[in-house]
Order: sequence, then structure tokens, then C-alpha cells
Amino acid sequence: MKQFKRSFKYRTLALSISAIAAGITAAPGAFAQDAADIEEITVTGSRIRVTDGMAAPTPVTAITPDELSNFEPGGTVAEQLDALPQFFGTATAQRGSGALFSTAGGSFLNMRSLGANRTLVLLDGSRVVPAEKRGSVNVDTFPNALIRTVDVVTGGASAAYGADALGGVTNFVIDREFQGLKIETGTGVTEWGDGERWNASVAGGFQVGDRLNIIGSVDALHINQITRDPEDLDSDYFQRWGPVQNPNWTSATQSPSNPRFITLPWVHSNEHSPYGLIRGTGGALDGMKFTPDGTDITPFIAGDVVGRNNQSGGPESVIANKAFGGAPSGQEVVGRSFFLGAQYQFTDSITGFAQIMAGRSESNNDGGQRGGYSLQDGWYTTITRDNAFLPDSVAAIMDAEGLDEFRMYKLGSFLDTPEIGSNERTHNVLSMNSWSVGFDAVLPNGWDLRASWQSGESDKLSQVYGKIRVDRMFLGMDAVRHPDTGAIVCRVQLPQYSPTPAQLAASPSVQGRVNSRSNTKAQEGDSTGTPLMSPIGLDNTVRDCVPYNVMGNGNMSQAAIDYAGSLKKGVGHIEQDFAEILVTGELWEGLGYGPLSLAAGLTYREQSFSDNAQPESVDALGPPLNAPELGIRGIPTAYEAGSPNLHQFSTVPNISGEYNVSEYFAELQMPFWESDTGEQRLGGSAAARRSDYNTTGSIDSWKIGLEAQIYEDLRFRFTKSLDVREATFAERFDAQGGGGSITDDRIGETYQITSVSGGNPNLKPEIANTLVAGLVFEPSWAQGLQVSADWYEVDISDAVAQLGLQRIVDECNDGNTILCANITIDPATGYIGRVFNYYLNVAQSYVEGVDLEVVYRMEPNFFDGELENFSVRALAGKILTRSNTPLGGVPTETQGGVGTPEVTANISVTYGVGPYSLQLQGRYIDSTLLSTRADRSEASGYIDDNSVASSTWWNGRLGYNGETSSGSTYTIAMNVQNLFNKLPPIQASYGSRGGAQATSSNYDTLGRRYALSFNMSF
Repeated sequence: MKQFKRSFKYRTLALSISAIAAGITAAPGAFAQDAADIEEITVTGSRIRVTDGMAAPTPVTAITPDELSNFEPGGTVAEQLDALPQFFGTATAQRGSGALFSTAGGSFLNMRSLGANRTLVLLDGSRVVPAEKRGSVNVDTFPNALIRTVDVVTGGASAAYGADALGGVTNFVIDREFQGLKIETGTGVTEWGDGERWNASVAGGFQVGDRLNIIGSVDALHINQITRDPEDLDSDYFQRWGPVQNPNWTSATQSPSNPRFITLPWVHSNEHSPYGLIRGTGGALDGMKFTPDGTDITPFIAGDVVGRNNQSGGPESVIANKAFGGAPSGQEVVGRSFFLGAQYQFTDSITGFAQIMAGRSESNNDGGQRGGYSLQDGWYTTITRDNAFLPDSVAAIMDAEGLDEFRMYKLGSFLDTPEIGSNERTHNVLSMNSWSVGFDAVLPNGWDLRASWQSGESDKLSQVYGKIRVDRMFLGMDAVRHPDTGAIVCRVQLPQYSPTPAQLAASPSVQGRVNSRSNTKAQEGDSTGTPLMSPIGLDNTVRDCVPYNVMGNGNMSQAAIDYAGSLKKGVGHIEQDFAEILVTGELWEGLGYGPLSLAAGLTYREQSFSDNAQPESVDALGPPLNAPELGIRGIPTAYEAGSPNLHQFSTVPNISGEYNVSEYFAELQMPFWESDTGEQRLGGSAAARRSDYNTTGSIDSWKIGLEAQIYEDLRFRFTKSLDVREATFAERFDAQGGGGSITDDRIGETYQITSVSGGNPNLKPEIANTLVAGLVFEPSWAQGLQVSADWYEVDISDAVAQLGLQRIVDECNDGNTILCANITIDPATGYIGRVFNYYLNVAQSYVEGVDLEVVYRMEPNFFDGELENFSVRALAGKILTRSNTPLGGVPTETQGGVGTPEVTANISVTYGVGPYSLQLQGRYIDSTLLSTRADRSEASGYIDDNSVASSTWWNGRLGYNGETSSGSTYTIAMNVQNLFNKLPPIQASYGSRGGAQATSSNYDTLGRRYALSFNMSF
């Protein structure tokens, strides 16, 4: 084992060792250097600086920025990392994870499919202030221009770095020794001509005198929004595939040959229409829909195959295909980051350092295909006989049948059509800034001391312009004739109504009711919420009401659209202070085979947060309520008892909290034995940490590791750890409502319900038992070949999670009476109206799998007088088991499902001759199941096709490396993503709020894309 000199320059608080000695598979480009020339490689997972790679049992995959860029040139780093097998379902700014109450505007890594909140993200080995109340770090704000490598660590590291490292650690390592200037630029576009993107960055580092070193960077990124019309997609691929209940099915005859659901194309609802569908009258109007202009009615035509709540084919499918999204799309992304760091050598033994960092990421949606109205299922609208826009033909039938009103079910909107919600725009911004100072000191007897202080804050601003107001939506559609002028007005504006604020406050509908933005149980009678002041908004809602025609589609004036929507903001703020003292050194020479090394330290971390909605004057009211005595009517129970605010499905709770934690930790590394030839060795490590929270008391974590060099070519490694995660602010305090879709097996229908998501202050910390065992094989007979394989198991007890709407409903239907208490059923219809989805310690979450990495680099040869090189790098992962076990329930296995494919892999093949290089990169996702539940499988006779096909797609890169006469170097590269324009596999699905056939972000959905980049170093 080669000995490496100790370096006390400003680096990450991580173990620094030779890449090959540690058994970490470096990037193919790294082998262009002889191993003897590589002084140090940062390895995340330990806090000890040692001189023997035997003390590194933790497996790490190190990825260079160049490698990441080839996965998605010009994209965000989260999109690039999501190509690795260790990541599943990472939320990114372009994919758009929603607005207001979601993680809008940022990118949050998700390792092992265990969730972003169980993935510890570090910047140069240090914690970063979270972006929002869920505790996750937005990696879009990092200084990418200065990143040297991204280290991906399998298994837990709580003992080394503290809580949250249950799924693993992703460490972004900064090049602190960078000298010179480099400029990177790039641009790209899809073959469709949309999604134009550009990126630019500048990084520099220089020495001032003999003692001061300064580095800095500026990054900028812009990606245009992608909005595609479903009608423009490949008709052989996108046919709205989805499940329809088999007309020949009965519970007695269910079998694989006669399944309950059959998978068909052009699936759409038969319970609502974008033009408005009349149901429940039992007479001539029943099953009629309005014409597009809303002036007449026509029959709703049955499809080729009609199920209970949807159907396949027929002329209605053409309308539905136009009225719903589902085509590949992407948010506009705007990213900016700034970094400045300095270190100053005060004496030969003391070096001070300081840095400031700021980042800002946006995720915006400027229109596009939207659902518009949610007047379906329990959110229907009621049309009265005196509605001013009622067609004469409908009025005549109502008179003949003695109808005073009927229910209309409407959902869907068309591109570029003036309809409610068509002016909705979202603007999401996540910003972060932090600073830190500290010093490194060389102590006597070879000991080192580091002390640092970091302070940072994050802000979230999520704005929706034109967000639909439920109170105004129903007031405007209740249009009648003024008795004196004959003008069309809102009913609430009639002379006998026109309520004043005092009359609104005195309405019986608000007596005893509270607004429950900060209390999810307020609607159950808890009086701790704020008393309601009005059944509707007090912001001139009555005076400014604009009547409109809800029948048909696109029959609204701009004034009505503007009235029905208004601005809503979700504002969040997080502050974090973090202090650490760390000492490292060698205690004694150990057993004669090397020193016993120690790292020990103290940390203090304090976090606080707040989350609220604006404007306060609007959000303090709600839910909207009927007050017939004041001319306010027609609001269905699902809205009255649903999301506790006036804006549709957009509850942002007014919550805040804080905590602090003091920790002390220690880590030991020691070689146990080494043969005389040095070819066989045995070493070990141990770490322990105690964390004292002011909220939940003390939590312990620990880790042990062993490493054995069997012979020169083969090394084994093993770690066992107990890791912890404290519940996030959101999990403890959240309280918000929204919408969701469930399949209710009681009645065999899929429909929309109101969801109330609630925090739980009594949550216990999660505890994970983690095992990792693997090997590294570097055969001497195959120079340049490295193979690593690692098996891992993460068993989380007291796991914090929400069961999810569907799970709660299914468990209740299966007899779990505890969960039935979280469900409210509308006694008038028998449909579920609301589900409370609280955070719980759901007993267990488990994942087991294998990671494989293979690297081969051919020895340099000469071809036609030019230097020739060839390298291959393959990364693969297999999920053996991934399950969640809810409280009182049975394990639900998700491996092999759409969100957790069993096998994922990518391979990069690079060939270079002289200044030219050619790379081909392939990505593979195994076939999956739409549902992993046994009772939803083909074998059970539930569905005829439960599968999603496997998919492989390829990226290509052609590069040229040059050098100017002044010695500067540059690289020009052309990347083609999805080289063969491979379509994603068909994923049959159906949701009552949208069209069938999903386009999953697990696959490449955007088609062939072109990117050109130019980088230059001085």
C-alpha cells in the first residue's frame, strides 16, 4: 500500500485516500493518469484522515461533472444524477412537482426509493440549509462550475454526519485547489423545436501572495417550457390506453380469461364531459351533454366498450383527447448560483477559511393544458331553471318534467380556449444563501483541529396567478336575469340579496365554523381554529361578480375569467446555524500494522421554519359555504367540507416551529493484520454518535466496518450501522387539504375525493438497521479492469410516512377499523367525500438490493501516429425487495412497480483518437408492473395486462479537444440525447381528473434532443 502525505489544505471533512486503494471506482477519464500521480481522492463516509486505504470499507461511486453532463447536457444536476441506478423518482424543477404546497421550484435527490427526506445531501462534506419544511436540500443552488466529483455512498452515515442518511449520502465535492479560469457554455433544443435551453458558467481560482488563495464561480441556466398537444403525438404510441371494466365480468366469473378490467385504447370518462354532462335526472335530460357553444344539448354517445365509470372509443374519446393533458411537458427552469471562497495561511500551523454561497432556482408554468373546472364526482355543479344561459330546449324539458334544477358534471379544457382557469400561471422560486468561517490548525504530535461556523437561510415563494376561487366560480355560474333591467347578473347581486359584510358574518352557515388552515381536525368540531367571518370572500366578491355561461366550453368573457381567479402565494422560510469542532489524529501504532486513527468532535445545529399563505385577507376565509338566504347556493358538500380555504385545492397551512440538537461523536480506524508481502490485510472501523434534541431527547447511532484484502486482486468490505432520522417540520406540523383520486372497491369506481394531509407532533424518530457487504476485484491479468459489487439492506422501523389515500381506503374496506376513522362518507350519495391522510410511524420500510460497477480502460496505443484510448463504464442496480408495512397492515411490496423497477443500468463507451472522442451511452429500465398488489394482478383475474415494457435508449457525443497558441485548452462537443428517438413504453392508466395513458418521468419522454457545448480553460 502506497503512503500518501497528509494534506491540511481546506478540504471536505472526509477521508482522503487513493481511489484504487480505497476500492472506489473512479471515472474512466481518471485512468489517463497513472495511479501514482493521484495524490488524493475525496471519499464520503468517514471523518478520519488516514494514510491507509484499508480503512475505507464504505462503497462509493464517484461521478465527474463531465460524466454527469453527458446524461443530460445543459440540464440540472438532479436530472443528470437520476440516471444512476441509486436514484429513483428524483423531483426536478423541470418535471414540475406542483405549486404552493409541494416542493415546487427545486430538485431533491431520492436514493433507494426511500424518499428525499432520507437522503443526506452534503456540500464538501458539510450540511446545507434545507430548502423547505420537508428537510430536503435543493441541489439546483449548488456551485456546479466548481464541483470536482459527486460521491454517491451506499448505506447509512448517521454516525459520521448526523441524522437523515438512511438511504445514503450524496456529497458534492468542491475543487478547493482550482487555479486559473474556465468558461463553460452550452445550448440545446428538442427535435420538436421546444425546450430550448442554455447554460453558462465561469469559475476561477488564483493565489494572492504566499498566503491567500481565492476561488469563485457563477452559474446560470435557462430551460424553456415544453407544452405539447396530445393530438400531435405519435398516434401509434399515444392512444390513451387505460383499464375499462369488462362488460362480461362478474365477481363469480372473475379469472385470467375473464378479468375485471381490460386494457383498451382511447379511454375516457363517461361520468363527465368538457361540455357538461347531465346526470341523475332520470328523465329526458339524463345522459345529455351540452353543445360546445352551450346553446343546446345532444346525447352523450357510448363508446365501443362501456365500463362502470369510463369507456373506450367512440366520438367522445376524440373530444376527451383534446381536453386533457398527458403529453410530455416540462416547466420553464431558471437557475443562478454564486460562490466565493478564500483561505489564508496565518502561520505554518494555522489556516483560516471563509466562504459565501447564494443560489436561486425557478420553476414556472406559463399556461398550457389544464383541467380547469373540477365539477365532477362530488364536486358537481347545480344548474337551476332560472339560469339566464339555460337553453330553451332544456328549459322546456325541465318544465315538462317538473324539474327545478339538475346536476351537471364537467371537467376538461382545451388549449387556447377562454375558460375558467385558462389564465392560471405558476411562478415558483427557491433561494438559498449561506456563509461560513473557520480555521484548521496543526497541533503537536501530528493532531489536527478544525472549527467552523455556518449560517444559512432558505426562502420559498410559490405563486399562482389566476388560481380558481371556489366561491367566485359558483357565484359567477349562478347567473340570473335582474328583475328590473333584464340584465344578466349573479344571483347574489339581486336586490333582495346583495349581502353586506355584517349580513355575511351573521349568516347561520358560519356560526360555529372555523377556518382550519393550521388545524386539520377543525372541521371535525375542534374549536381551536379561527372563527369564520363570511361564507365567501370579502374582497368585493359580491360587488364585482361577473356572470358567465358554464354550459358548453369556452363561453366565458375575459372579465369573468379574471374574476373567477386571483393571486395566491405560499411563502416559506428556514434558518439554520451549524457549528462544529473536529479533532483528528493517531492515538498509537496499533498492533504493528499501522496506527489507530481517531476523529472526534462536537456539533450544534439549530433550525427554525415558518410557512404561510398570502394574501392573508383571503386565506383567512374558507371553506366556501352555502347561504341561501343571502343568494349564495349551489356549492356541493365536497367543497364545503373539503379544502379549508377559498382557492381550489391549495391549502397552505400557517405553521412554524424550531428545534436544536447538540451532538458528540467519535470514529476509529485500525488495521488488524497485514501479511509480510503486503498482499493480504485486515482492517476495521467503528463510529458512534449521540444526538440530543431539545424536542425528543437523545438518539444514538453507530457504525462498524471491516475490510479484508484476500489477495492482491480481491478485496471484501462490510459495514453495519444503526442510523436515525428525526421527523421533518412538515411531518410534525403540516395541515393542508387538496384533491386526490381513489378506486373504491365497494362500488367499483375511480373518482375524486378531498384529501386532508396532516402532521403529527407525536412522531417517534425513525431507526434504520443497515448492512452493506461487497467486493472489489482488480485482476492483475487484466490491466485497467475494475469490478465492484455491493449488497445492501436497509430496514427502517417506526418509519414516518403517509399511508396514502388509496391505501387508507383499501385497508378500511379490508376491515381495518382504525383507518376507517380517517374516512368521511357522504350519506346522500354513498361516495367517499374526504380522507384524512396523517403522518404516522407506519411500522417498517425495507429495501434490499445489489449495486454493480464495472470499469475498463484500454492501455494507450498508437493508431496512425495518434494516441488512441478506449474505456467502458457500466453501472447497474437491482432492487431485490422494497416494501412498506403500515400500522396494523400487511407488507406492501413495491419492487418491480412503475416507481421502483427491479433493474436499472447505464453504460458509457468512449473511444478517442488524438483530439477527437466519441461516446455512446445507453440507459436501461427493466419491465415493471402497473400495480404490485397481488389482488390487482393478471393472475388474480383483476386485469388483463398489468405490465409496462422494458426500455433502452441511447445518447451520443462527439467531442474535440484543442489547444491555442497561448496554451489555453478548449473542448467543443455535440450531444444527441435519445439518439434513435425511442418512445417511452406504454403505461396504461386512468384517472378521473385527466385522460388515460401516463407519461412517466422514469423514461425519456421528450424525444431526440440536440446540445452543443463549448468549454475553455486558461
